[in-house]
Amino acid sequence: MATKPTLTELGDFLDPVLQVPYRGKKYQIQPVSALTGLRFQKLLAVGVKAAQDGNLDPASIELVSDAEERDFYADALGDTYQELLDDGATATALKMIGSAAFLWATQGFDTAKVFWDAGGKSPAPNREQRRTATRTRTAAVATTKPQASASGTTTPKAKPRAKATNGQTSSSTGTASKRTSKTKE
Repeated sequence: MATKPTLTELGDFLDPVLQVPYRGKKYQIQPVSALTGLRFQKLLAVGVKAAQDGNLDPASIELVSDAEERDFYADALGDTYQELLDDGATATALKMIGSAAFLWATQGFDTAKVFWDAGGKSPAPNREQRRTATRTRTAAVATTKPQASASGTTTPKAKPRAKATNGQTSSSTGTASKRTSKTKE
């Protein structure tokens, strides 16, 4: 009889708790529920769409209303939300910790850590990333060929002009007040 493949216990490799240091204390943030996690994923998708093209439908706008924002931090932080309020956390700290918890829930610990280490700001790309981006753009410009004609027609090539011979005049009537070439007299 064949053995059935078994996966490792889920809790064995997931970070079960996010520890956030603030004012000398380490706050323990528990993972969000499945429904909250799904709502956060939708919220993240709306944020990405807004950043890319700025067009949001009314239902998407409601996802990020003021009332939703208050619930957002409470949902992201769980019991830690009330603990932070009881400890007198500032609004800025609550938003920073809540945003880190949101990133942890939607994109994982590494993304949350980058956000936290950057002080809540989007980190600037490192030198290698900037250089790669420049080379990619430069190479694309250098190798791009002009688009072919969409109408299927071609432009006829210009015929080379014949050189003038000695003694010809430069006017259309064939006469000139002055000769255009030197002749022996």
